[in-house]
Amino acid sequence: MTETLFQHRKQPEICPQCGSPLHIRQGKKGLFLGCSAYPQCDYLKPLQVQSEHKILKQLTEVCPHCGRPLQVKQGSFGIFIGCSGYPDCHFIVQEKQDEPEQSFACPECGKGQLVARRGRQGKTFYACNQFPRCKFTLAGQPYQVSCPNCGANISSLKKSSETHRTFVCANRLCKHIFDVEIAD
Repeated sequence: MTETLFQHRKQPEICPQCGSPLHIRQGKKGLFLGCSAYPQCDYLKPLQVQSEHKILKQLTEVCPHCGRPLQVKQGSFGIFIGCSGYPDCHFIVQEKQDEPEQSFACPECGKGQLVARRGRQGKTFYACNQFPRCKFTLAGQPYQVSCPNCGANISSLKKSSETHRTFVCANRLCKHIFDVEIAD
């Protein structure tokens, strides 16, 4: 009797799609089992159950769709308020974003309009609505103020005081910083 009674025998897990052995792989969302016949077979099996969002706080308000309580959650695009009944109920509280007083034509492509967007950390920026064809973005709210250096007609406000405002040219090649005095 050369074989021990409690010897560990590794049984490889088999791919249900093609029958090849599965191997442990590392991805951006953690470990997973992937088919060894990749790219011919694209079978994946996650090893860790990952929640799409983390619950930060339980709220007393109820969901208008299903009546369950709302929760403050952290997701892949930042913090949001959603229904505790997810995935049965997909209700999310949408903030009404303040649109700029004027609509501005995109200075880069000329076809699109600059619209307010919210970044991953919740900060508002302005971008062309022709994305992904045009990737123009502006960190601050656009204003119809001409740049004295290049003549571009859109600038963003950098700083404001009682006597003057400091603007940054929206032209990517210029980025000139200039002051405009406030008339009383």
